[in-house]
Amino acid sequence: MKSRLIAGAAVLLACLLCAASCGSYGTEETVIAVITKGTTSEFWRNVRAGVNAAALENNVTATFIGPDNEEDYEAQNRMIANAVDAGVDAIVFSAVDRYQSKRSMEDAVRRGVKVILIDSGVDTELAETFIGTDNYEAGKTVCEAVLDGMGSERPLKIGLVNYDENSENGNRREQGFRDRAAEAENIEIVSAVHVASDTETAKLAAVAMMREHPDINVLVGFNEWMTLGVGYAVRELGIGEGVYAVGFDSNVVSIGMLETGEMDALIVQNPFAMGYLGITKACAAVRGEAIDENIDTATTVVTAANMFDPDIQKILYRFD
Repeated sequence: MKSRLIAGAAVLLACLLCAASCGSYGTEETVIAVITKGTTSEFWRNVRAGVNAAALENNVTATFIGPDNEEDYEAQNRMIANAVDAGVDAIVFSAVDRYQSKRSMEDAVRRGVKVILIDSGVDTELAETFIGTDNYEAGKTVCEAVLDGMGSERPLKIGLVNYDENSENGNRREQGFRDRAAEAENIEIVSAVHVASDTETAKLAAVAMMREHPDINVLVGFNEWMTLGVGYAVRELGIGEGVYAVGFDSNVVSIGMLETGEMDALIVQNPFAMGYLGITKACAAVRGEAIDENIDTATTVVTAANMFDPDIQKILYRFD
């Protein structure tokens, strides 16, 4: 009899725990659609790892999709509409274009869907929160990394390689860089381009920039693909000794470039936290809880000098 009472109590406890999870209101399961800029880079794979971990913890279903390229806002808008029509409870979204997805996002909210923005925002006030890097501050951090590496006395001729200028995070990063650079008497931004968000296009743009402006001694890439493009351009031109290269994010290739000298510093974000907190806060929103307006997931500056430190290794290989 005692064992039956214990078993019954265990079942009751399990039910109570289940009732405390995001997907336990009534009998319907909570469904969250995660729609990102892409799915193939190391950055997005780590976002997905965070999504999967949080979905498991919260007992919810989370789908994960994105367009074939990181320029296709029309595909993203179709994905939003399809998710709303399918009856999802929440959408976790990273926008290709902060303006072009405004109407789709706001239509979703008006139809009762909770919207959580991660990584790159939308020009709307209807989302529950933004979770990701403080991109303006991250842009300033890039400039600080350049000054730390090159010094504040030597004339610095800067070339910027950025992606879609309507992408909220890329725009904010560049603005932060420019504002900090304006405070430094030895910095001149010689050239800046916006190109399609893929490695080959970024490489060709960086090579062309260096050939047109051979006096450039600092190159900056503002996302994972731009960073690889800059690194490959430095390698192709054989200018690793004369050009200081800084980029965003990390993968096996860009980490290797730190070792071999094509890249000098990486601004590493925390994509796992973006995915994990995106699901966690979507659950809170579905429950009707108040959420902080902005959640900063922080960045770390990684260089050849610190890349083998144990704490940095944990960041670089957090989810391998």
